[in-house]
Amino acid sequence: MNAELTPRTTPATAVRTLVAEYGLLRVALALAGHVAQRRAPNPRRRSSDLSDHLRRDIGLGLHERGRNYWEL
Repeated sequence: MNAELTPRTTPATAVRTLVAEYGLLRVALALAGHVAQRRAPNPRRRSSDLSDHLRRDIGLGLHERGRNYWEL
């Protein structure tokens, strides 16, 4: 159920074409399903999530490495 928009095609014409091909009920249900769909939230990025390579590229200090187990 894809409608291609060309420079001469308006969205109303595309919707009319979809309704003519698939029927009003099917197009309305597809639209309602798309509108009601919940988007997953984007996880917040922190500077601690960056690798040392990226941190160095943007001018941040490198991560402090923890002690090795053999140094305990």
